[in-house]
Amino acid sequence: MRKAELALARGIHCDEAEIHVTLTDGRVVSAPLTPRLQAATPRQRRAGYVTDFGTSLRWDEIDEDVGIDYVLGVHEDELLELAGFREGLPKE
Repeated sequence: MRKAELALARGIHCDEAEIHVTLTDGRVVSAPLTPRLQAATPRQRRAGYVTDFGTSLRWDEIDEDVGIDYVLGVHEDELLELAGFREGLPKE
């Protein structure tokens, strides 16, 4: 069995249907927009940014937070463990 490797968010952009996340390993993964992002204007969707050491996405104007676990389709606990949060904050 291959050991899981950590890839966190490096960048994001949205179109009219999906959130597209560029990961630190170069892959781009996508997930459907949340209801708040669907209702947002294109300008509001463009204002998103990566936060929390690459584990979360944030849109201030519409008060929306999306975890990378949603985009990757994994459980939040698994993501936090891989990111090293179970042993304290990761080293930058």
